[in-house]
Amino acid sequence: MNAFVIGPAEIAIGDGSSVEGRIAVENGRITEILPAGGESDHRLPAGTRIAPGLIDIHTNGAGEFLFNRDQGYAVPVAAVEYARQGTTAFVAGIMTAPWESMLHAAGEVVEAAHQLEEDSPRGARCLGIHFEGPFLNPKFRRVHQQQWILPATPERARALVEACKGACLMITMAPEVDGVSDAARFFLEHGIVCSAGHTAARYREGMLAIGLGFRSLTHAFNAMPPLDHRDPSILAAFIQDGRTTVQVICDGIHVAPVMVDLLYRTLRERLILASDIMPSAGPGYHISGGVMRAEDGTIAGSALRMDDAVRNYMAYTELPFEKAIVSATYAPAKLLSLDREMGRLVPGARADLSFWDAEYNVIGTMVGGTTVFGDVFAPAAA
Repeated sequence: MNAFVIGPAEIAIGDGSSVEGRIAVENGRITEILPAGGESDHRLPAGTRIAPGLIDIHTNGAGEFLFNRDQGYAVPVAAVEYARQGTTAFVAGIMTAPWESMLHAAGEVVEAAHQLEEDSPRGARCLGIHFEGPFLNPKFRRVHQQQWILPATPERARALVEACKGACLMITMAPEVDGVSDAARFFLEHGIVCSAGHTAARYREGMLAIGLGFRSLTHAFNAMPPLDHRDPSILAAFIQDGRTTVQVICDGIHVAPVMVDLLYRTLRERLILASDIMPSAGPGYHISGGVMRAEDGTIAGSALRMDDAVRNYMAYTELPFEKAIVSATYAPAKLLSLDREMGRLVPGARADLSFWDAEYNVIGTMVGGTTVFGDVFAPAAA
């Protein structure tokens, strides 16, 4: 039996509250939140905060490895790199590419994720696949190549799902393009989150998409019309409808800090921090002005770490840590219907933990009760 107690520390539960206490872990799961006073197997440096592990639902790779290009080889690299940021779970993004290439990449990533799961944890867990494309609006395709954008059909939807071997979690589509309604019904029948993005949709089309079953909006304000006061865009629909969540890239560049604050004030726990991080190297891409760009200067994704996203979020919204962390933990877990497993520090949940110092730097990460980054534990007092 693998049982131990961590703490004491300030514990951010993941629901916006915090408590001074200790965490009891057994066989990779939290069994109890204990009072601060008492014995511990693993004591922590003064000022340490414990939070749920971060969950990044929009990633493209890590280091020099891209999920599209390097496929299964990118998974262990991303797992290690994300763990350094306090991330314990991520969804691997497959972007618009030649059709057969997308299907093959998804299968290879899922296979690598399964293999990593069978081994002892060495980093963050890959939960599954997020397809960003190919059912997008060409007018808002950004770096997605037009020749690879395809009409949506139920047959193509089935092919994407089958390529993931049961691990397709989310798809970003433009709800207004031909065939998406039928494809969305297929995805929804299989429990897959439909997220609107790379879209020209306005408010009415957004409300229709929500009525169909879309429950998320990918990278708010980016690759969609602006939030016009006379002809509001799809973003207005997703802000207004309480059944939805909105994802934001919180680097201060994709979305100005004041707009992040306004999103929080209207959405609260429905706002999700997602990185959309691109690998640091690759033909045709470079980091400029703090974001990843294509050769023509078009923003291709972020260079954002998830721990930086949390710190930025705190700065832009003036939220305390225990409230800010919700948008990077419980909110994404709830969107993926994984909130009984992760996203909060409650009995029965996985012991996926992030450890932060007094300046909100990540000093340790634990996945399923195993430390995968950092060496924060001091010997227990005699």
